[in-house]
Amino acid sequence: MKLSRLLPALLGLFSLHLSAADKPDVLFIAVDDLNDWVGHLGGHPQAKTPNIDRLVARGVNFSNTHCAAPACNPSRAALMSGLRPWQTGIYTNGDPAQKVLKNTLTINRHFKDQGYNTLGGGKIYHNFGAEGREDTWTKWVGLFPSIKEKEANMNGLHSGHFDWGAVDAAPSEMGDYKLTDWAIDQLKTAPQEQPLFLAVGYVKPHLPWYVPREYFERFPLETIQLPVVKDDDLVDIPAAGVAMAKPQGDHAAVVKGDQWKKGVQAYLATISFLDDQVGRLLEGLDASPRKDKTIIVWWTDHGWALGEKQHWRKFALWEETTRTSCAIVAPGVSKEGTVCKSPVDYMNIYPTLCELTGLPLPEHVKAPSLVPLLKDPNSAWDYLAVCTHGRGNHAVRDTQWRYIRYDDGSEELYDHTKDPNEWTNLAGEVGFSEVKTRLATVLPAAASEVTPTSGGKGSNGSGEEKKGKGQGKGKGKGKGKGKAKSEADE
Repeated sequence: MKLSRLLPALLGLFSLHLSAADKPDVLFIAVDDLNDWVGHLGGHPQAKTPNIDRLVARGVNFSNTHCAAPACNPSRAALMSGLRPWQTGIYTNGDPAQKVLKNTLTINRHFKDQGYNTLGGGKIYHNFGAEGREDTWTKWVGLFPSIKEKEANMNGLHSGHFDWGAVDAAPSEMGDYKLTDWAIDQLKTAPQEQPLFLAVGYVKPHLPWYVPREYFERFPLETIQLPVVKDDDLVDIPAAGVAMAKPQGDHAAVVKGDQWKKGVQAYLATISFLDDQVGRLLEGLDASPRKDKTIIVWWTDHGWALGEKQHWRKFALWEETTRTSCAIVAPGVSKEGTVCKSPVDYMNIYPTLCELTGLPLPEHVKAPSLVPLLKDPNSAWDYLAVCTHGRGNHAVRDTQWRYIRYDDGSEELYDHTKDPNEWTNLAGEVGFSEVKTRLATVLPAAASEVTPTSGGKGSNGSGEEKKGKGQGKGKGKGKGKGKAKSEADE
């Protein structure tokens, strides 16, 4: 048997018994604001993501994955800590995750303590100013300087970084391009005698959707297909859900400004730019000495809506905003090109990484590992995916149903076998009490939920998050690296 085939098999069999120097490496790829508009999930028929699809095809595509919260800060805090929003009080982007998780053994801290060389760049947490402390990473380089945001909106909507348009810039001027260069260099030059945990956090497709003109040209405006929507889709939605949708906000402005097709074009173009960077990163991995011993974890922090239910952005509990792209490539464990349809969420990532690398599982991490599903995607799985947006607002997903319960007790229920667009709310219909009761068993009692830590607007899930100036105006340091002015504050 060739060594290239033998090594992954040995990794799978003996990872629990390897010395620190022989443990598998981890390439941990996080993406901001990418929904299911990727080829392997089929969220939009015009999405072009050959490189992302190539990455996913190397392992198991978890096609029914959902974020722990539909906003950057709580989603990332939950994944990295193994603790849900109702356990930490980190519900929205305004909650002080850095302060709350100060004494929590997060993934990067745990891997560092266990002898890994932990390197991080881009966006992993949300706006952590002290993410590079010596007790959390071996080295943290943060965001890379990118093109500046426009003083006046290109789309004419006058809504901060809720903006899009082609820019006359080279791909190499973008922060995510520079991040990819840095990551490739780490794969080549990081010491081989120490296992590597390399976290690469892509910012795009976060707003504003500014990417070089060549990416817009891949999606001619006259060919753009809008999301399939139902005009009266909010009729059977409880008031709490309508408050999250905000139909008179972004959506009304987009329609009035004739920007819907242009917004869809811009999002597709920005995803295509991201896909090119993922392709470069994969080529860098394949050219490095770490190719055959690297576990890849691919995840997007939440979904994104572009007019479904008259809603834009994340900040809601429907399929478009909670479903994510997630895949794991585990040499010697996962099988190439497999799909797992079992419901999983981001509480499962921490224990999975621990099992794959042979690290001890921290006491506070309670969710099950995905390793059984990596070995056999069709194996028995009783876990339900749960997403939380604000105290008391939760969505539960299994292979067939989505159940939403709001803080005021109002509900939504959708049967995905018959209604994949979630157009018909069955919560008030006769005959579904048993389904709702079963799904609700995984939700916390109201009295056990931690109060939001920010105490500010948005803590109940209905308010807008703080808006910032995105990823522009960075001051470089070292080899052109630098912290941007704002780490995608939304």
